[in-house]
Amino acid sequence: MDNKRKLKWAKIILFFAALYNLFWGALISFHPQILLFGNPSSAFVIILLKCIGMLVGVYGVAYYFASKDPVRYWPLIFVGFLGKLLGPPGAIYYVWLGELNPSFLWVNVFNDLIWLFPFGWVLYQVWKGRLGGFRTPPN
Repeated sequence: MDNKRKLKWAKIILFFAALYNLFWGALISFHPQILLFGNPSSAFVIILLKCIGMLVGVYGVAYYFASKDPVRYWPLIFVGFLGKLLGPPGAIYYVWLGELNPSFLWVNVFNDLIWLFPFGWVLYQVWKGRLGGFRTPPN
């Protein structure tokens, strides 16, 4: 695959990540109870989930900008990649402690695991200079 096609694919991946995060963020902000998976709720938990939904939506905005120029906005992609890398182990830990229902792990499948490889691929292409050259951040 030539560099132009790689850049096009990187932009498509990030654009769909933006759409997904905007949708998921709005859904959680307006209907946070879907993340409870039968666990008891409190006003505090609902507020936290709504805030998480807002943060997920903000990631969607970041991915939209990154979709326009993945090389320039690679740090936004890297932050998203780290979140997708660290989210599942954190969830597994709390399932192991009995603090989360095991069905919560489905959230990690759709929000983290399916995006981990595509984000990693985009970052690798940026790092190797295959999307138009690597621009180092200013000092």
